[in-house]
Amino acid sequence: MKRRLHIVATGLWLLVALSGCGQKGALYLPDAKPQAVGATPANPAAGEAARRKAQQAPTPPTTP
Repeated sequence: MKRRLHIVATGLWLLVALSGCGQKGALYLPDAKPQAVGATPANPAAGEAARRKAQQAPTPPTTP
């Protein structure tokens, strides 16, 4: 009788453990965080000039 109670209790415990928490739907990792969008400059021409300056390769230092 004791063995049968142990088997039933173990079976019930497994049933509860495997039933999960009740959430429905597929499990997935969330998408990567979106990149922050920079502020738009008030003067678009100034913003374009800054972009060009940042893209230019620096000149190598001259040796005397």
